[in-house]
Amino acid sequence: MTETDSFTVVTAMNPHDALTVRSTTTHATYQLVEYTDESTRDALASLQPGESVRLSLSRIGRRGNVWRVDIASHRVHPEAARNESRAGT
Repeated sequence: MTETDSFTVVTAMNPHDALTVRSTTTHATYQLVEYTDESTRDALASLQPGESVRLSLSRIGRRGNVWRVDIASHRVHPEAARNESRAGT
C-alpha cells in the first residue's frame, strides 16, 4: 500500500504500541505495530475507537496481519469518512 487511505480506529493503542484499524473503503482490518517515527506513534496513540485518520501502510514480513505506518495524515471528520465509505461500496 503506497497511497494514503482512510481508516477507522477499531481498538485504541495498547501498552505494546499496537493499534487496530479498519479501511473505510475495503473494510479490511489491519494490526499496526510499527511506526515511521515517535511523533507518528504519539499522534496515533491519541486516537480513540471510532475516530478516522488517513494512513499509508506497508506490510511487515510475509505472514500475519502486521503493518508499519509510513505516513499518518490529519484526522478525518467522521462525516467525511462515512461518505468515503459509501463511495467505495
